Amino acid sequence: MWLASASAFAQPEALDDGAPLAYRHQPRVLFANQTADIEVVFEILGDVDEVTFRRNVPSLPGGFTTERWARQTTRSVDGRLVSVFGARYESAILADLVVYPHGNDFPQVPLGRVSIPGRDGDPPVVWLRLAPSNLPEAPIQILGAEAQYASHVVNLVVPGFGDTRVLGGADAFAVQQAATTFYRYFIDAYETLAFLPSVSPFLEHDGLHQNVWNDTTGIGMEAVDQRADFGSDTLRSVQVYPAGFGGHQATLLRQLGYQWGDESNLASIAGVVPAGREPGRHTPLVDGGATLLGAVLLGTRAVEFVDGVPRIVRSSAPVAYHPLQQYRMGLLGVDGVPDVRVFTEQEQFGDDASAPQVGTEVRGDWVTVGVNDLLAALGTREGPIFERWRQAFVVVSDELISQREMDFFNFYARRAGASEGTRSVDGFGSFSEATGGAMTLATDIVAPGGEAEAAGGAVSDVPFGAGDWRGIVFDEPVPSVLNAGETLTLTGSIDPDTLPGSHQFIILRLARHGDPASDARTVQATISGGRFTLPLSLAGAPAGAYTVDLFVYDDASGPALPAGSLTPLQVR
Repeated sequence: MWLASASAFAQPEALDDGAPLAYRHQPRVLFANQTADIEVVFEILGDVDEVTFRRNVPSLPGGFTTERWARQTTRSVDGRLVSVFGARYESAILADLVVYPHGNDFPQVPLGRVSIPGRDGDPPVVWLRLAPSNLPEAPIQILGAEAQYASHVVNLVVPGFGDTRVLGGADAFAVQQAATTFYRYFIDAYETLAFLPSVSPFLEHDGLHQNVWNDTTGIGMEAVDQRADFGSDTLRSVQVYPAGFGGHQATLLRQLGYQWGDESNLASIAGVVPAGREPGRHTPLVDGGATLLGAVLLGTRAVEFVDGVPRIVRSSAPVAYHPLQQYRMGLLGVDGVPDVRVFTEQEQFGDDASAPQVGTEVRGDWVTVGVNDLLAALGTREGPIFERWRQAFVVVSDELISQREMDFFNFYARRAGASEGTRSVDGFGSFSEATGGAMTLATDIVAPGGEAEAAGGAVSDVPFGAGDWRGIVFDEPVPSVLNAGETLTLTGSIDPDTLPGSHQFIILRLARHGDPASDARTVQATISGGRFTLPLSLAGAPAGAYTVDLFVYDDASGPALPAGSLTPLQVR
């Protein structure tokens, strides 16, 4: 899991040689039953002759195979040399990757990591966008050579959107240029412009957020007003999402939360030494609910007192913003702000935000902080309160993108604005659910000529596509929401193009999130003439979010051939 940074985009220091810049793959959006080859290209700043690529192969010892990539060509950005590397893979490599959990809630799989000679730190990940097979087609309106849009996404041609990082720093994207282009075609009605680079930048985190306008006081954040630089009267923030993270609910909620941030220095107010991930910008170790902007805990974990002992618990789904965050957003008044306990040993779970094992006791003492302490340190919260937040998703590219890419980004932009039915396997729901229904997120696009024609198909509780598992084709889409005790029969066939050979058995495994692997339910069926029938009973199945794994066997003694690990199946 990656924790997003709230740092500003513009940084004074140019990138040093060896810095990873960006990557792309072709096709730009993949499907599980892909048969075309996959081409991958990435760029490293500087004169780099060769890199090591650790391609993920989970079935191998260590989980990867090591490849040596020689430089293919170079280009120049602002007088700096950029080394370009590439490789072509047969689509069969997807069989190694679909075992990583993915689905409507996480539309990507990790191809591997780039190890750059002489560069410290974790090697950056190359993600492949992987779409559901039932992705609805989005009707497109073309406005010219540099702009097109669908019902919930805009595509703008902004050459070199990420090249500004070479001189400006790791987070210095051409967001002002992109915003200016946006306002040439679209009305100034959005609080946030969220940019989705078609060529994905290598980022340390899963997204970036920069406040353009903050006029809220009493929450610890500095006042800022850079609207004129972006040519807007309304804009309050810009964001950048790499790879497929724009379709990741946890990332979306975290980035939106940075609009109000947590710069209240709660640990200092309590007299506690802060620790964890960028503690000046994130919530310390406290009780009272999940901290989606946590310095110590990721949003999947919270602290509760169990029989008088503070322990790590799994955050309740749908994961909601902490009451202190809702206060900063203006959704809770002073009378509704609860006391919180700030724990004295902030460093006990490491230097970064983490997800300790459920049940772990939180060590040390604590200091209780109430609303009067906040008011004394920060003053009264004053500023706008929103019932609806408008966010435009904008794909930036060197040329207009394909229908398939527009379909992909439009679907996830629509999904981001849904009020329910988008819950992830680890419990992150919609923005409306995270705010307790106090705010909604609107992501529809309005152009001078009016709204674009809406894409067909639902975005809430969307069934799995019939071809979402590699090598398997169901006769019908597979429901993603079922009732406990329900029984259904799944029928389908083996796809000989992606799973050639003779196969005798198929096994479906249902694993509830957070349960031991030994508690998973399995169903086995015989494959005859390439066909199978899987009777699935949820009798006695507890409610929760499940991962659906499929395996095929050539014979009873042979190895399992994984077909995919899809999330989430919600049992209610």
